[in-house]
Amino acid sequence: MYKKILLSVLMQVAFAGVLSAQSVPDAITPSSFYVGVQPIAVNPDWGCGKGGTFSCWDRHMYGFESYVGVNQIWKRMGIEGTVRMLNWGGVASDMRESNYIIGPTFRVLKRGSFAFSINGQAGLASITLPKAYGGTSSHYFMYSPSGFVDEHVTRDLSIRYEYESQFWPQFKGVLGTHGLTPSGFGVGVTYKLHPRGF
Repeated sequence: MYKKILLSVLMQVAFAGVLSAQSVPDAITPSSFYVGVQPIAVNPDWGCGKGGTFSCWDRHMYGFESYVGVNQIWKRMGIEGTVRMLNWGGVASDMRESNYIIGPTFRVLKRGSFAFSINGQAGLASITLPKAYGGTSSHYFMYSPSGFVDEHVTRDLSIRYEYESQFWPQFKGVLGTHGLTPSGFGVGVTYKLHPRGF
């Protein structure tokens, strides 16, 4: 139920940003609505004593994330929502993790076909532990700072390279008593829809 509510809010906020973009003066770069998808690899920080993105490769989780956003709501500020599903890997094959998060983005630098941005998202995190460790599914608050580079291939298409950290401060349990601090990276494709398309 929480997942459906968060996804609904995410889509409404993104749509509201698109509507507000219609009134941006021609002298200012117009806002654009964009969508994207990327495969990701994450150290879930559950079952790995070392932590760190590049530790415990045999226990990494793999999956996909999809994101929607508006690149400019005010100056360099935008907003983005992400749905992430990690269904493979981990300590055991029945381990699962998902995130439903939303938050602001800020374009730090643009040079030629490259643009570097940061974002800070927060929302709902879910983890299903392996049956050998109880097989329970639980939901937690999480927040997630990340940085990404967009490499523009065409006017509407770009490649995204992203690094992300996560913080689940409320998590307590076997192999993760300190709260969880997953981190990971992904490479994906973003497609931009311009205001004239709405």
